[in-house]
Amino acid sequence: MSIYRKALVVIALSLAASVLACDIRILPQGGTSMPESTLPHATPRSTLAPPTFTLPVERPTQTTTVSPPPTIPPSPHAPGPIILSHSDYDVVHTVTVTNAGPGTASRITLWVALIRTLEPYQKLLSSGSEPSEFEPVDDEYGNRYAQFEFRDVGSGEQVVARLTYQVRVNELAYDLSRCQGETPDVFLEPDTYVECDSEEVQALADELAQDQTNPCQTLEALYDYVREHITYTRYEAGDRGAVWALEHGTGDCTEFADALLALSRAAGIPARFLEGVTYREGSSSDLSQIKHDWLEAYLPDHGWVPLDPTWGRFRNKRDAYFARMSADHIVVTVGRNLSTLDGYHYFYYTWSGAEVSVSHHSWWDVSRAD
Repeated sequence: MSIYRKALVVIALSLAASVLACDIRILPQGGTSMPESTLPHATPRSTLAPPTFTLPVERPTQTTTVSPPPTIPPSPHAPGPIILSHSDYDVVHTVTVTNAGPGTASRITLWVALIRTLEPYQKLLSSGSEPSEFEPVDDEYGNRYAQFEFRDVGSGEQVVARLTYQVRVNELAYDLSRCQGETPDVFLEPDTYVECDSEEVQALADELAQDQTNPCQTLEALYDYVREHITYTRYEAGDRGAVWALEHGTGDCTEFADALLALSRAAGIPARFLEGVTYREGSSSDLSQIKHDWLEAYLPDHGWVPLDPTWGRFRNKRDAYFARMSADHIVVTVGRNLSTLDGYHYFYYTWSGAEVSVSHHSWWDVSRAD
């Protein structure tokens, strides 16, 4: 059973999912709906059995939140990433909110996370929105949101927010041959779904780190463990967290990211959550609207370095997503359990009015720019 399953109403959606990513939809005023995937995990499991996790039937939900510091500059001697190439994309995010009535919604407030320039990963070339007027909202991670207000939405009426972008995404590689020095004492705290203070997680992180000589080698050992010992499975409702993923050995991209986040923090390596959308060459319109979670970790001599254990789970892709990133991951938000979205993903909304029943539809379209 899921330790952290939200006690909220779950609205089930049936969408196809890509074998390389996950399509997560968090439902404001509800629960999590994740389309099922019948695609199996393609990487053979390691013969090393994971440690046994003995957990109580119920664990209280952690409420500790990370208080992010100002941006941490890399070492002045850091070589930085090598930009191997870049790709430009047209991205459209459409959120439709419907009042199914029978009453009138006096107000619907919708927050939508906005794609922004985030070095060295991506540069925002242009953007637009319909409606064109919104209140910009920034959070402690530097994420930006559009806050839309819709008034007097009658029964059966819809309101629509449509965000358009052109964004340039870099293919990155880091040379980790040098990895000496201290890491900052930040982004190490436990958080909801990132239980780095769990005795089991701490013991596993210590075991994997004991033969490593520097943080880069330790992070690589943690990355290999997650990609080898968690099987990519069909979507299930609710965020489940790192302990659940490591105990059960299954999960989607959220569990892969949470597990590596927790292990990294337990090993003393700062790490933070990345959420966005991805593009696959030659995919149909279905497969190009892929929501995905991955992460970055802070390494001495390098600063923040990207990792994607979900895409790296394939044997032939292992090295492509450790301290490297292909030019098809577009970051939408940085950080786990974002306060502006009340812990949900990508967008959030509230409403007021008697006898109002509100539902939504969210759609991403990602295509190569001409």
